[in-house]
Amino acid sequence: MIHVCFGLHDADGRYSKFTGTAITSIFENTRAEVTAHILHDETLTQDNREKFLQLATRYNQHVEFYNVDKICAEEIKILREILAEKIRIQFSIGTFYRLLAKKIFDVDRIIYLDSDIVVNLDIAQLWQVDLKNFPLAAVPEIVATQNHMLKNKFLLKFGLVKEEDYFNAGVILFDLSKFDADFFEQGLNWFANHMQTECFDQDILNAFFAKNYLKLENKFDAFVTCEDERDYPAAKKIYHYVGHSAGLDMSDGLERLWMEIFLRSGWFDVDSVGRLYEEFGNYDTEVKNLLMDLSAGLCGKKRAFITFAAYVDAIKNLFDASDKELLVIETFLDFNELIRAIKKLQKKCVFISMVENFTIMRNIFSDIGLVENKDFFNGMNFLAKSHGYRFKSYRFVKAL
Repeated sequence: MIHVCFGLHDADGRYSKFTGTAITSIFENTRAEVTAHILHDETLTQDNREKFLQLATRYNQHVEFYNVDKICAEEIKILREILAEKIRIQFSIGTFYRLLAKKIFDVDRIIYLDSDIVVNLDIAQLWQVDLKNFPLAAVPEIVATQNHMLKNKFLLKFGLVKEEDYFNAGVILFDLSKFDADFFEQGLNWFANHMQTECFDQDILNAFFAKNYLKLENKFDAFVTCEDERDYPAAKKIYHYVGHSAGLDMSDGLERLWMEIFLRSGWFDVDSVGRLYEEFGNYDTEVKNLLMDLSAGLCGKKRAFITFAAYVDAIKNLFDASDKELLVIETFLDFNELIRAIKKLQKKCVFISMVENFTIMRNIFSDIGLVENKDFFNGMNFLAKSHGYRFKSYRFVKAL
């Protein structure tokens, strides 16, 4: 029996379809007997539970449910109370459930998978890996991203873990016999003392095991965004749709792969079509409102485009922008000069960010006191595929 587990917190009832799609991909690609263990809380609806059970029955496989709020009530209570503010604002509590595996399961070996994954190979290949007395096996993130790893992570910035050792926690083969019984408490204590981390459970696992784990090859955790950059076709890999890279572009082989599996998962129904139609309407309204807001904001003010040096010529051509309208970012490591320029121009200009990671720019503008869609805009929303911009249609996938 192969044991695979998932952590599931489903606040709006729309996330279970990702877990269901991942499980479907496992069942379709292995002949071995598999049990999918779902670590969940009270947010798992009866309808979604029944869909998981029907999925297992259809493939003659197994699914088990574990309500962590009941099984690990004291641990979850402490987690919610001590870290409530950070959890509420930045991430789902479900990301911590994998850390409770030692307390919940009575098996030694288990595979943990994030829900934003498609297993496009026989999961037995991972299950049969010889751990060689290591507590876990994972793919180094620099390998998963093919040397495009974001290097601003807490453990890397402070030299606590080497770049080549830092692993992604979305795909892990655990030997739970090598874990201390109180590992969850140890990990929670580490997190409470390092609240500046932004990778949460992944940094906890790296803090404890980055120097003591079996490194796996790329095929066991391949980042879809990095595969797409190289136009790699779908292959026998475990694909990680991190960064909301599942979408509706069926000319893209990996987006198509996710959709094909999703359509067979049991979560696609007539209501899915209705939600998708509604979301397209919402998007159309948002774009129209955005254009009206931009028009109003520019009354009596000038434009200021924020971009990287490599994109200056494109911005000039697309928006007929002059050199005086450009604020060029040299590096993501030091924004002090950019912030000074924004403060100097804020009464005269409307800022249009032409940076794909808009979250960073939003934080900078908001800290200065500027208002989104009044004083500053995400300029990427004004670009089309013909401009070389890869529109991320994840919002429509989420609505399904």
